[in-house]
Amino acid sequence: GILAEDQTMPSFAKTAVAALLLSCSCVSGFVAPSGQVPSVVAPSSAESNTALNIFSEDIPYGEESRKYRRTVYDFDAWKKHRSQDRFWRNMSTIASSGIYRGLLNEVGAVSAVAALAIVWNGLANGFTDFDGVTHEAIINGLPKLTLPMSVFTVTSPSLGLLLVFRTNASYERWDGARKMWGLMINRSRDVVRMGAQWYAPGTEKSGFLEEGAPLAEIDEEVKAEKLNRLSKSVWSFSRALARHLTPPDEDEEQFQKDVRERLDPEQAEALIASDHRPNRAMYDIGCAINDLPMHFMRRNQMDLDVAHFEDISGGCERIFGTPIPLVYSRHTVRALTTFLLFLPFGMWGQFGDSWNHIGLIPSASLIAMFMFGIEELANGLEEPFSILPLIGISNKIGVNCDELASFTPFFESTPATFDSSPVPVMATASSVQEGVPKVVAAEEPKEISEPEEVEAEREVTPASPPVEKAAPKFTGDEAVVDALGPKADTPEPLFSKFFTTTTPSK
Repeated sequence: GILAEDQTMPSFAKTAVAALLLSCSCVSGFVAPSGQVPSVVAPSSAESNTALNIFSEDIPYGEESRKYRRTVYDFDAWKKHRSQDRFWRNMSTIASSGIYRGLLNEVGAVSAVAALAIVWNGLANGFTDFDGVTHEAIINGLPKLTLPMSVFTVTSPSLGLLLVFRTNASYERWDGARKMWGLMINRSRDVVRMGAQWYAPGTEKSGFLEEGAPLAEIDEEVKAEKLNRLSKSVWSFSRALARHLTPPDEDEEQFQKDVRERLDPEQAEALIASDHRPNRAMYDIGCAINDLPMHFMRRNQMDLDVAHFEDISGGCERIFGTPIPLVYSRHTVRALTTFLLFLPFGMWGQFGDSWNHIGLIPSASLIAMFMFGIEELANGLEEPFSILPLIGISNKIGVNCDELASFTPFFESTPATFDSSPVPVMATASSVQEGVPKVVAAEEPKEISEPEEVEAEREVTPASPPVEKAAPKFTGDEAVVDALGPKADTPEPLFSKFFTTTTPSK
């Protein structure tokens, strides 16, 4: 008996070692990586906005990988994104995925629990060695670590609802942030376009030229300088907001460099020294608009677009400063972690056909990787500004605004003139909408006369004497009705053919 027991122990030791080796992925999950996070050469500003950075194979994991997910797609990127080989390409990059590489601790813990279930139940229930010989339990009376699968079947729908809500709420935050920056692109272009089109000296007071007044000559150099100041001020708001939503150690140095290169020295230093830089940038935009010669109604229209910048800034600060309620996020993480850590004990009995239930380890690891990945995706989308290309969008706004400020019309357009004649005037609806009142002379009323034949007939035909009618004699209710007037003059009641009314008696 002692000899048989001595021969059994080495065989089981080999089995236990094999089970632990199969779960070797869990070992690295509990060991801190040696050295620093793998370094990646940051792309230049010209390359940072290209769409092919997302397909790079050398992407670090964890928090450092977020700065390399700020991708803007172009035509080539969309072709590669929807290509038919995307399935195998994405499957081949699982090992280099930043999401999965950041889940080594969690997936490793589930793999370790699966290996523990195999070893423990092998000691308590018996095992099969490498030669295919089945052995009895080594430690008699040791309980098996198993759970009924119905426990996980009942709780999985609730866990699914938690993950769905968590993912949807995070995506709505990402989508809202992207829409706000898309609105900023539109309003920035609109402000500079209106400034370039409505630049009209001599129309500041009334919005149009007085009659006989000479057309004011436009100094092209002054116009270009003022529009350039407006364009740079609009760009400074988007750049200041991008810096406002980015960690200081990542963007502060580059922000100061960009601002000093594009803005005037005084404006740049005032922006850098401000406590709330987006507010300072909006103030500079208002000053640049007030310096443009145009009617105050048009200036008010431009200010309405600038007011949207305040809404965008406040909306971004709301998303950045208020996460999804922490009680919900924590409860979801706790429920998911508990579910996956106990799942190997429920799945152990399902792998009785595999050698010593060894198939439990890779199966539990894959399930944990994908389910933990759902929560990791939601956690990554919850704070969207670190994965949105804010600086790239800001640079795009600067390029578009500079181009709009440099546009010149291909035909001559002159402001409307005011006619000072005493003819009554009235403004047309189209002129009110355009912002420049156009004057239209009111037509004099025409005297309407009757035809001559009607007048002659009226003079010849004598007036006939009125015919006196004998007043009928009625009594009671009929007399009251007759006092109201002739019956022929009263209109016939509606639906009189279908309904009859009776007068109540006194």
